[in-house]
This record gives sequence, C-alpha cells and structure tokens, in this order.
Amino acid sequence: MIEVRGLTKRYAGRTVLEGINATFTRGEVVALVGPSGGGKSTLLRCLNGLESFDGGSVRVGDCALEPGRGQAQASQLWELRRRVGFVFQQWHLFAHRTALGNVIEAPVHVKGRSVKEATEQARELLAKVGMSHREGAYPAELSGGEQQRVAIARALAMEPEALLLDEPTSALDPERVAGLVSLLERLRDDGLTMVAVTHEMRFARMMASRVLVLHDGHIIEEGNPDQVLAHPQHERTRAFLGLGNATAN
Repeated sequence: MIEVRGLTKRYAGRTVLEGINATFTRGEVVALVGPSGGGKSTLLRCLNGLESFDGGSVRVGDCALEPGRGQAQASQLWELRRRVGFVFQQWHLFAHRTALGNVIEAPVHVKGRSVKEATEQARELLAKVGMSHREGAYPAELSGGEQQRVAIARALAMEPEALLLDEPTSALDPERVAGLVSLLERLRDDGLTMVAVTHEMRFARMMASRVLVLHDGHIIEEGNPDQVLAHPQHERTRAFLGLGNATAN
C-alpha cells in the first residue's frame, strides 16, 4: 500500500502540489487525470522519490520518505525504489543492451543476483509481456509498443509491490492499447498495485478501479470511472471532459 499525507511540492516559488492526501491499496489500479499542468506527473514521480518534495510524506509499508532527512532519507529512498517500479513515458531503455540485457541489469547490479538467475527470471518476464521472440533485439530495432513491454518487464524484474506508469498509451494505436490493457489486467490480477497518469479517458475507463482528478495541485474529485468520467460533480472536471463550460479557478 502507498500512503500519501500532506504532500506539498514547490518549483521556484510556485506550488505544484498542495497538501495531497491519497492511498493506493494492493491490487488497485488508479488513473491520475486532469488538465495539463495540474500536478499529475509530479505526484507520480514523488511516489518513488524521482522528485523531492517540500512537505508531507510518502509511505510504502514501513518505508517512508519525508523532506530533509539526510542520510536516513537516502536509505529509505533506495528501499522504496525497490518496492515501487516506474515505467517512463519515453521508456528510457539502455540503447546498448538487448531486450534481455535491459531486464537483467537491475537484478544483477542492484539486487546482486547471478547473471544465470537474472536471465532465467528475465526470460520468464519477457514471456509474460509477450516479448520472448524479441529478447535479442536492441531498442532501436523495437517498435514503440515493444519497447514499452520491455520497459514493463524491466520494472517487474525488481519484483515491486507497485508499478507507476507515465502516459502508458501515448505512443500506441488503438489495437496496442487493447493489448496493453490485457497485460496490465493480468498484472492487476496478480495483486500488483498500479498508478497511471493518462490523458486517454478510454484507457481510464477500461483499466482503472478508481480515478483521481488533479487541478492546480489539488485532488478535486475522485471515485470509480463511471462516477467521475460520466457524472463528474466538480465544475472543472466537467470542463476538462468537455461536458460543460467552466472557467478555471
């Protein structure tokens, strides 16, 4: 479970997140939606310490991040990143390594596993994401959808309790989106918690058990997809979804 309490983040005097409170439970898939600049990607990056923050806390089990804790914070950050995987919007695969090489990298160099053990695990994960036939291919030889699947396998190689995804459908055509949903549903059924930033409402409807709407650094609405996306209560959510006219506050 990921627990966020009073999370505040500022950039150059501008408050990007203000007093965010949220909980993400085991096996839950949560979509973060809302207007650009509302704080979605910043919140996602704070959840595994890719972004520092100015107030509040992020807790995963007994591991907690808080501002200004020095060396103790570094230890907590390392442990939290082992528990919370991240799939970047641009995937960031190592260009000089094959699909298999990308997946074994962290287990060998971070977890200290043998190359043999990591390779066996990597092949199982590549099979799970439908990429066994491309294990010897380099990123430049892979399509966007294939690179994304390798990136997911790489994140899963650390055996995380939660997986964070930044705009997972941004480079995919409708057929590939359906394939991604099928893959993520299997991961969800295995008990993996997932939090995804998305501008694709169809993906949110298909995949999410809960939707959070962020605007100006606040969660302005949350609930199940049918409730939030079909019958939003907040004026700004309605404007974002094109269901009515509203001026941003």
